[in-house]
Amino acid sequence: MKIIEKLLNSSRIKYPSNLKGETLKQRIEDIFQKCNSGFVGKFISQDEFEAYDKWTYITWYIPNFKRKTAYLKGKIISSGKGTSIMLDTRPNPVISILPVLTVLVGIITILAAKSYHEDNKTFIIGLIIIAVGILFYLLGMFFQYRLRNNFKKAFD
Repeated sequence: MKIIEKLLNSSRIKYPSNLKGETLKQRIEDIFQKCNSGFVGKFISQDEFEAYDKWTYITWYIPNFKRKTAYLKGKIISSGKGTSIMLDTRPNPVISILPVLTVLVGIITILAAKSYHEDNKTFIIGLIIIAVGILFYLLGMFFQYRLRNNFKKAFD
């Protein structure tokens, strides 16, 4: 499971807080009401919330398709030791899956070039495809860290 999370650029982090549950919830709601932060969010249940980056990855409207660059899900967890927030961040699903597929296509292209003794052009094209996949992976990491850091900065 950890390997799949790493491949898809998702992360799960638990942050302890010295605030009580209701105070913490009110603080997060206040952050969501601010217009100057780099993200938008809302509570989806009593102790769970969602936030997403204001940047869009895909500008045109497609029904039931996620268009924002990164998504964050949070849960307020109260226990005997205090209150904590569990944050689950991930980039846009397209940015998560595309690098894996692109690298696989690049590897297949390189293997095909070597097994059929084709010229170096096919081999170079395979390397370029792998490089594009790596760039998309890094872009997904950037979007994910950007959203999480914007949330942490707004929350102090």
